[in-house]
Amino acid sequence: SGWKQVELTPSDRGLAIRWAEPADDRLRGVAVIAEAVGDRSASALRWSFRVENAGEQWSVRRTVFPQISVAELAPDARLLVPQAAGTLQEGVWQRNYRFGGTYPGGWTSMQFMAAYDEARQTGLYFATHDPWGSTKDLLAKSDPAERTLLLSFDHPAPDMNVAGNDFELSGQAVWQLLRGDWFDASMIYRDWVRKEAHWYPKLGRDGREDTPLWMRELSAWALSGGSPQECVRPVKEFAAFLGVPVGFHWYSWHQIPFDNDYPHYFPTKEGFAEAVAELQEAGVSVMPYINGRLWDTRDRGTEDFQFTSLARAAATKDEQGEPYLESYSSKESDGSSVKLAAMCPATELWRNKVSEIVLRLMTDCQVKGVYIDQVAAAVPRLCFDRSHGHPLGGGHWWTEAYWDLFAKLRPAMPAGQMLTTECNAEPYIHCFDGYLTWHWQYDGQVPAFPAVYGGAVQMFGRAYRGGPTKDLALRMKAGQQLVFGEQIGWINPGVAKEEHNADFFHRIVQLRWALRRYFYAGEMARPPKLVGDIPRLTADWQWHGEWPVTTDAVMAGTWRLPAEGKLVILAVNVADKPVTANLSFDAREYGFAGPQIQITKTTPSKTAETCSSGPLIRRDVVLEPRTAWAWEIASPPEPGK
Repeated sequence: SGWKQVELTPSDRGLAIRWAEPADDRLRGVAVIAEAVGDRSASALRWSFRVENAGEQWSVRRTVFPQISVAELAPDARLLVPQAAGTLQEGVWQRNYRFGGTYPGGWTSMQFMAAYDEARQTGLYFATHDPWGSTKDLLAKSDPAERTLLLSFDHPAPDMNVAGNDFELSGQAVWQLLRGDWFDASMIYRDWVRKEAHWYPKLGRDGREDTPLWMRELSAWALSGGSPQECVRPVKEFAAFLGVPVGFHWYSWHQIPFDNDYPHYFPTKEGFAEAVAELQEAGVSVMPYINGRLWDTRDRGTEDFQFTSLARAAATKDEQGEPYLESYSSKESDGSSVKLAAMCPATELWRNKVSEIVLRLMTDCQVKGVYIDQVAAAVPRLCFDRSHGHPLGGGHWWTEAYWDLFAKLRPAMPAGQMLTTECNAEPYIHCFDGYLTWHWQYDGQVPAFPAVYGGAVQMFGRAYRGGPTKDLALRMKAGQQLVFGEQIGWINPGVAKEEHNADFFHRIVQLRWALRRYFYAGEMARPPKLVGDIPRLTADWQWHGEWPVTTDAVMAGTWRLPAEGKLVILAVNVADKPVTANLSFDAREYGFAGPQIQITKTTPSKTAETCSSGPLIRRDVVLEPRTAWAWEIASPPEPGK
């Protein structure tokens, strides 16, 4: 087994296993301890794990725990992984499949997975409940020959390469019997997050009160870039067309090129501050772009202006002491790729620089918010620069460093301003008011992230792109945004003039605006069951080249306001033809205990009369093409009130 001594110690709570005295004498002083505690009420095992390293020759670099091989549960069994919003895969035991990613990051956004049999509603919830959001690699990998699925968490250790370092799992690893599906797995995780995760924000009756009300209520976003002459008129027309307050994400407002010469954003393009004032007078909240991670290594054209003399010391470093460099599509004037250094958030220089830029935009230019790119998208760098004062390599110092940055920045911001960032890595939620969910572009997507975090952060934006099926793709994305609880758009303002898209987009935004309180003061509930001959539609979403995504023609979601005893069922038909579906809904499963419920049907253009019904609803509903509607459900008013 590789160990000379293995001790099993049972207790009333569970079992402790200790491996000691490695067979390889060179590893003398290393011991591994795993303790499993049973939780009968949840049908779960909760594991703690540590590596004791008393030697002076070896360093613990990485630890893989927990890991488990899951036998095939059924031919059509499902796997939920935390890819972006969450994606479902079917039948992965029978084909080569691999999902892997570093957490926290936009493409590995949470710390749980689930494998289950849809028909029998049973399976395994597999997670680490780490309240600090430590860096870790998640893996789900199939073995078709054996019909098994490997699930694992791989942790880079704090103080990698430091002799004699120990490792202790942050939080607990959880194996739990899952009774249900992806939504039930999300509820297990949500319950833990709300109780223990250090990043979960304080919520009140009106949701998150440290986010300005205008941001919580916002229902649509325009996206553009360039000079005021290029941006102001089309964005004002976009806002006027929609007839509700909108946000404008303004790129390239600065004179430097995009993804070049960062972080020297000032001076702005001529007339920027005046354009901000004009737009905000017209009901448009302006949010300019900055980057929250990168410093150009040639930061004045092709000249090394301040990188070597100032910034290099604060850049993340690899094990050879060299800065981690990144390149995107931007080019220097000599045709070479721009090389940008990933800065270390533990350094005062970088914290001060980010704060300086944000506060200057908010005070000098009076913008309503600032978008700080990449913070919840890019994964932590394993930094080995001892001068930065953090543990070398892994651990949770990366998330804590950003927490400290924003804990100081947010109180210094003028009242009524907000911050957003890219993607949706969970442990930065309390630092930001909004997450740009532009990358939620996957086939098999389910709203696991909104199920966990709806009401705790505003999610906004999809990448709306072109191609022969762009009109259908637009409807699919906007419809999904509505039922997922996102703020609609992040779209070119010219959509207001697109004959085939303007009316549908307007309807979706109007309905969201009418129901906006559900999305900032409420939470997601289990989506309703719609059955029948519902077409499946496929369009090219053009995320990376040709990118086919297939969804139901009818999308549905449920949101509720627990404190007010209200619930809304949303449905969108993105097809060009009417669809008839059977709606099955039991209000008792959503907390309505009385013999009657009150239903109000809301459409983008009007509110229909209210009717009463018993709590169990099974009826055929006809959804007209390219339309959306909502049923608001509440208990009937008490007599005399």
